[in-house]
This record gives sequence, C-alpha cells and structure tokens, in this order.
Amino acid sequence: MPAHAIIGCGRVAPNHVDGFRALEGYELAWACDRDAVTAKQFAADHGITHWTTEVGDVLGDPGVTSVSIAVDHAQHAALAERALLAGKHVLVEKPLCLTVSDAERLAGLAAAGDRVLSAVSQHRYDPVVLAVREWLDDGLLGRLLFVRASLEASREREYYSDSYWRGTRAGEGGSALINQGYHCLDVTRLLCGDLVVRAAMANTTALAGVIETEDTLAALLAAGDTPVTLQVTVGSTTEWRTRIDLVGDRGTVSLDIDHPGAVHRATGNAELERRARALSAREVEPPPPGIGYYGVSHRRQIADFAAAVRDGTPMAVPAGVGVGMVRLLAELYAAT
Repeated sequence: MPAHAIIGCGRVAPNHVDGFRALEGYELAWACDRDAVTAKQFAADHGITHWTTEVGDVLGDPGVTSVSIAVDHAQHAALAERALLAGKHVLVEKPLCLTVSDAERLAGLAAAGDRVLSAVSQHRYDPVVLAVREWLDDGLLGRLLFVRASLEASREREYYSDSYWRGTRAGEGGSALINQGYHCLDVTRLLCGDLVVRAAMANTTALAGVIETEDTLAALLAAGDTPVTLQVTVGSTTEWRTRIDLVGDRGTVSLDIDHPGAVHRATGNAELERRARALSAREVEPPPPGIGYYGVSHRRQIADFAAAVRDGTPMAVPAGVGVGMVRLLAELYAAT
C-alpha cells in the first residue's frame, strides 16, 4: 500500500489529508511539523500513524512513497530537493519555490529520477474553470479582446505578526500576489496561455508597518496581442472575492474561483448561454473541513497526482506549470 507523509501541519494541511483520504488504498503515514505540539496534535486529529519534527524521519522511511510539502515558501526548494533525492514523489503547495533557478533545478531532478513533482494549482481542476476553457477552445467567445483578473481579500495584522515568515521577503517572497493572488493569475494563464509582463505597480498601504512586502499589486500583461489586467489586494474589507472576466468578439464570460466556483455572466451567443445554464445546474460538492475558499479541488489534483505515481500517466499540472508560475511571479515583482 502506498504511504504518504505531510510536511507542514498548518492552514492548508487538512486539505491534503482530505484528498489522500478520498483515495482507495493510500495510507497517511507521517505528520511532520517544526513544532512538536502541532505535529502531535495534527496526527491525533487526523488519525495519522506517526508524527515527528524531523524531516529525516519521514524521508528515511522506505515505506513512504510520496510527500506533501506545505511549509513556508522559503523552505520549498530545499525540502523538495531532499525529498526527490530520497526517491519520493512530491506535491508542493504553491509556489513551487522562490527562484527560477531553484524551480528549474527541481524539475530537472524530478525528471532525472523519474519522480512526480507538482505544485498545487487546485483551481485548474475546478469544473467551472475546465468548462470555460472548453468554451474558449470551441470558439464560443471568439477572439479575446481583453481579460481582467482580480482578488479582493482581507488579512488581519495578526495573520502576519503572529507568523515567523508571512509578510517577509525572505520567508514569503512577496505577499498579496505570491500567496493570495497566485490562483487568479494561474487560472488566467491556463485560460489565456503564456503571459508577458508589460507593467506592474505594488503598494503597502493597509498593512504598512506590519509587512515588508506588498498588500496590493496591479499589473498589465499580454497574452499574445490580448491585454490582460490583474489586480490583487489583501487590504480590503472583503474576506475573499475573485473574478475573472473574458471579453471576446463572440461572447463574454465572468467567473469566480471561490467555493463553489460560479459563472456570473455568459452572453453573446445561444450555445454559450446554453452551456452556462447547464453548468449552473450542476450539483455542487460541499467543501472539506477547513477554509472554505480553498474549495474541493485539492481532491482532484491529489487524485491526478496519485494516478501519475501509480501508472506513470502525465499530470494536468506537471512540474513545468509550477516552473512557469515562478518565472512569471519573478517577472511581475521585477517590474514593480
């Protein structure tokens, strides 16, 4: 029976437990965290066999097939490298790492060792996102004229001041964009293709004096000759609200990647409107325990990851997706 370990028992770790527990024939063997109390309690809460504060205990267990890495951003590269060199398959919470050189090295290690490496991009598996991608591929929006992506979120000062890494350049590598805005940008890249940075501006206003990094960022990008605008903030009064608007010469779609993801507008032609109505009538899965706006698609990505480990089938989110996002984030920050 394949065994999985979770390294990092914080906010998103329950989604990894939920995803692997949904699989047939998978054992959750280890909970690992830098804090012993956290690791022990997480293991007890989730019925995980072993707990530890030492990553070496996990990577030295020959029964462990794969690991989730859900720690601070700055540790992603080193831990993923150790896991790959130990022969483990690796699922890393976003971002894959903080530098392009590290991202390329990790992808090379995974390929050389025939290991699966994937950065979490769970919203690429959302039914709404996949449906809109199909509508684009089928020409229902025609030629894209412009695209808008935005996130309004609220983060209390304590979210940063109580953390040893959030809001720091060394630990988080940024804030509003690399952490909260990541998924809006990632889904926009999935729908539109590769993005080129034209201009960007970042501010620290609402959280000035609390974080070293940005609480707000806006950017102009291009997908071919289509202008794409991005706005993200963690300083608003809204807990969480995403929107992606795609305006084409045959149709317009407005969607979100909250939970449940929804199409708010689909107009322009009868077939687009018909498909949007059918999508809206679908049954919606309840969210797993934990933070609701993470949605349920960790389950889908984890199932895809497990199939790739078992059968060698390519993932919808291979290592190259994570590498590309690290490169795009670096270009956006360099432009501010």
